Amino acid sequence: MNQDRSASRLLTVLAAAALFAACSHAQPAPEEKVAQPSVQPAAPVPAQAQPEPAARVVSNGQDELDRAMEQLRNVSVFFEFDSATLTSDARDKLAAVGTVLARYPDLKVRIEGNCDERGTEQYNLALGQRRADAAKRYLAELGAKPVQLVAISFGSEKPRASGHDEEAWQQNRRADLAALPATYKK
Repeated sequence: MNQDRSASRLLTVLAAAALFAACSHAQPAPEEKVAQPSVQPAAPVPAQAQPEPAARVVSNGQDELDRAMEQLRNVSVFFEFDSATLTSDARDKLAAVGTVLARYPDLKVRIEGNCDERGTEQYNLALGQRRADAAKRYLAELGAKPVQLVAISFGSEKPRASGHDEEAWQQNRRADLAALPATYKK
């Protein structure tokens, strides 16, 4: 009985080996032709539909970001004497800034509150801060994110005009917006 089992196992192993060998070496006979699929060359992709190289996409994105940052440079809004209330002109200028900030969430702006020379140093620093905060609140209402905005006061430390008359004081009662550097992120 043990010999029958051994013979049966040997036959099973030999059959499996023969089957494996037959499957692994099966190739078409030389006279048989295997039909080759007909391959047509791909039509060229029109120039306007070809994807841009990654470097150009990043470059275009950076160019767009740089243009947006340029819109945030040299923006100043002016205030009335002893006031932190935004004028309609100030709101209009800040609306343009708010649009840019809402579209580009990676951009950041520092709002610098300034005052004329009248008043004590402490009073002017506090008034400058209220002016910067008023601009910051308005930009947030327009859709700018809090992380995009920094409000600081320079009081009367950074006058734009050096005179001691109403014309100079008007130029110094302001909030300046300074774009902070950003880089393009895809």
